[in-house]
Amino acid sequence: MGTPEKNSQTILPKINRILAYRTLALIVGVGSLAVGLMWFLKVRSDLGGLIKSDTAGWISAIEYLPQGQQVVLISPDGKVHKDPGHTANSIDRDATWSPKGNFLYFASDRVDHNFNVFRWSPSSEKESEQRTIGTTRSRGNLRFPAQPIEEPDNIAKALLTTGGVVQEFDPATSATVQVLPPTSKEITQAKSGDESGTAGQFEGAYGTLGTSFREGQWCGNQRYICAVMRREAGEVLVIQDMQRAEGKLPPPKVLIAGEHVEFAINPKDGNIVYCVQGFQWPDGKPPEPKDGKKITKPFINGLGIFAFEGNPVILGASKGDIVFTSPAISPDGKAIAIVVGKMEKGELQIAGLATYPTSNDPTFKPLQYRGDVHEPSWSIDSQHILAALRMPNKPRSIYEFAMDGTAPRNVTGDTGNYGFPHYSPQQKGASSS
Repeated sequence: MGTPEKNSQTILPKINRILAYRTLALIVGVGSLAVGLMWFLKVRSDLGGLIKSDTAGWISAIEYLPQGQQVVLISPDGKVHKDPGHTANSIDRDATWSPKGNFLYFASDRVDHNFNVFRWSPSSEKESEQRTIGTTRSRGNLRFPAQPIEEPDNIAKALLTTGGVVQEFDPATSATVQVLPPTSKEITQAKSGDESGTAGQFEGAYGTLGTSFREGQWCGNQRYICAVMRREAGEVLVIQDMQRAEGKLPPPKVLIAGEHVEFAINPKDGNIVYCVQGFQWPDGKPPEPKDGKKITKPFINGLGIFAFEGNPVILGASKGDIVFTSPAISPDGKAIAIVVGKMEKGELQIAGLATYPTSNDPTFKPLQYRGDVHEPSWSIDSQHILAALRMPNKPRSIYEFAMDGTAPRNVTGDTGNYGFPHYSPQQKGASSS
């Protein structure tokens, strides 16, 4: 039997080791808890992406205020819901529904006076949540793919523009990745004589087309991106094939150019419908004349379709002052809603709303309405069109136009001054993530 001194020398190291093990276990446990908490805080909003909201029949819109503007939601009972997070004098814009209709995304400068992306859940009475941060460049023109996608609303990726470039936005992580122009020298250049090479950013292939991007959207079954580029004296509509060959993207293609260009994507076939105002030659000068004949512009203002299979189609053309603007394609892909106007002293005077078929359909019955109509969009069943309509001496209200020609219905009455109305893409009873 050892002495007390020896026993204490033997026992103390054992106690110290046990305490050390317990301390280590506590540290590991606390560390794991901290990591778990950090993970939870990081993905807390992502878990919100699993929320199912019943938004069938709901309408989003922008309300114009005496100072600023705010995004609103209008439920089927006509009640106008306002985001509690809106701040005085701030501007909300570019509202767009997620593909399943569970969320409304929009851009706002309510934080730090810089436009970022926000997400609002109609199923919650809470204020919208900010989804992008950490940039001095304003973000906007968020566009989800027009063609149906199977991913949940927190996974389906969108395109947005910031600082003149197109980025892909991941709703689940809020991460953004630049896609146009390519961030590295990955565009295959067409050979010209002995010249060949690669270029990135606004050099080479893109440097000859424009100086910045205004808007981009997936098309052609999400293989292509259609985008509007700004240039010194107008805009140009381009399409970029995003399928690489030997690590390189093919050169972008120019579809049309003009003083102003707008486009929409057909949700059925991915084809592109465009409006052009003030037609311009894509490279700034007319093609070389053949047989001594003078080359003239095909039109001044036009409405057309670019098809991935088949030939381009011109649906409407004007060599005078008739203007086509704000194209919107029905969910069934069969009809185009368009605002028609007239240029007077350099300003567009709206004449009314009209519809065109996307194909040669003898049974198609066009809808025409004369009035100060703006920003048309379609119901999910393709039987109604929403638009902002200004009656004489009144603010703009939201009206619903039926394709059967019945009188339009005032959705908002005289409750406010509205624009950019959009029905939720969700069908009744089909809320899902």
